Amino acid sequence: MKQISIDALTTHMFEAIEMLKNNNDPKASSNEKIDVATAKAIADLGKVVVEGYKVKAQVLNMMRNAENPNKLAEAANASGIIPIEQKSAL
Repeated sequence: MKQISIDALTTHMFEAIEMLKNNNDPKASSNEKIDVATAKAIADLGKVVVEGYKVKAQVLNMMRNAENPNKLAEAANASGIIPIEQKSAL
């Protein structure tokens, strides 16, 4: 699965805004425009992604303050909230 950053999400959101603005530009091609319903769907999905990042931030904060951060990290990894890359043996 392709990993996407919050910065990439921001870029996509601004692209959608520009496409909405192009709806009023008679020189813009249909590829440079977006309908309001699609833009709203993109915005709604963006909100879901941001909420996921908020959960990850809360878990990281909990790990920072935990008495046993390794145990919490293992639980976060096992749940998929914050995947920890496994290093292969060389």
